[in-house]
Amino acid sequence: MKHKILYLSYTGMTEPLGQSQVLSYLLKMSNEELEFHIISFEKEEDFFKNKEVVLNLIKNHNIKWHPLSYTKKPAVLSTLYDIKRATKLAKRLNSQSPFTIVHCRGYILNSIAVQFKEKYSAKYIFDMRGWWPDEKKESGLWNSIIYKPVYLYYKKLEKKYFKQADIIVSLTHAGKNKIIELGHSSSDKVKIIPTCVNFDVFKPFNQKIREQKRKELKIDKNATVFLYSGSVGANYRTDLVIKFYKQLQKIQENTCLLFLSHSDHSIIYKELQKANLTTDTIRITSCLYNEVGDYLMVGDVGMIMYNTGFSVIGRSPTKLGEYWASGLKCLSCEGIGDLTNLLKSYPKGGALVKGINASEDEYKRSVKKVLKENVTKEELREYAINYFDLSTGVQRYKEIYDEILN
Repeated sequence: MKHKILYLSYTGMTEPLGQSQVLSYLLKMSNEELEFHIISFEKEEDFFKNKEVVLNLIKNHNIKWHPLSYTKKPAVLSTLYDIKRATKLAKRLNSQSPFTIVHCRGYILNSIAVQFKEKYSAKYIFDMRGWWPDEKKESGLWNSIIYKPVYLYYKKLEKKYFKQADIIVSLTHAGKNKIIELGHSSSDKVKIIPTCVNFDVFKPFNQKIREQKRKELKIDKNATVFLYSGSVGANYRTDLVIKFYKQLQKIQENTCLLFLSHSDHSIIYKELQKANLTTDTIRITSCLYNEVGDYLMVGDVGMIMYNTGFSVIGRSPTKLGEYWASGLKCLSCEGIGDLTNLLKSYPKGGALVKGINASEDEYKRSVKKVLKENVTKEELREYAINYFDLSTGVQRYKEIYDEILN
């Protein structure tokens, strides 16, 4: 029997995150029985550059893509406008033939999923990713008076999402435990699927690629390179990445810090200026999603840095699996999702500081520890395959779909 699935994502498919954490799964899940319809919101620049990339990825799969333009301003009202447009489109697609399942990634579009469950009896998957309202509040983005009612509104909706969902997907064990502790849902309804890695994109370490990319970036072939990949600003603590690097500079002479980010690079430059760090050993660049693996091979140690708070229990850092897959050890701090327990299971995979407000000595200790870890790039890749294999994540999603459909 053929089933039509509505997949709702406020993240664009033309963004690296959309390709790694949505398309990577759906490309392997779509078949004659499962037809996916993706409604996503695309930023103009990304859509212009990467539209054809996405179309080429899905062209031989049972996936229909319905991109909408992302509206940024005015705050709050633009989001409500986007939700209204997505609702209208979803209803039109449903009128052609009804959706069996509505799979909603994140929080913003869940009102559509709830509506489809109540009005059309569609099954509903709340793929929460993390505690989004709390992430916004803790980042400082929702600190003004205008956002207080928005935060309270989404926390109220959150309870409805948990109650109405047929299945809830948490990225972490810590997140699942908190959902149950708060009485939002029962254990059997909450499934854990950490963010996974596509090993077709993040290939085994290759010395020639490393040398080629270092030459391109004008990085000495013998330099010890600390690397940060991903967003900067808000909850992503660029200042702490720099703090780690400054400790490395005290230990070794030939060093480099590489930022691989699509975010506004002026955020990085401001933090470098605050830290009185000259840019001669700093490299800042960006690349397409399918090129990230090659650039990661430039590094020796990959860094993960978020603000710590309530929302962080739901985070499963995608970058850890990508770093390990590419042969990089990891530097981060305790208290992020399941990261502490993960590095207990894979102790040679990196080092953690005891909280973001740890002393300079603690930061120096963790840098020394990660440099001394005697682990091969092949071992690190095995860690990634063991825990972050995309095929395992796909299998878990298939089990969820089978459970719902049967």
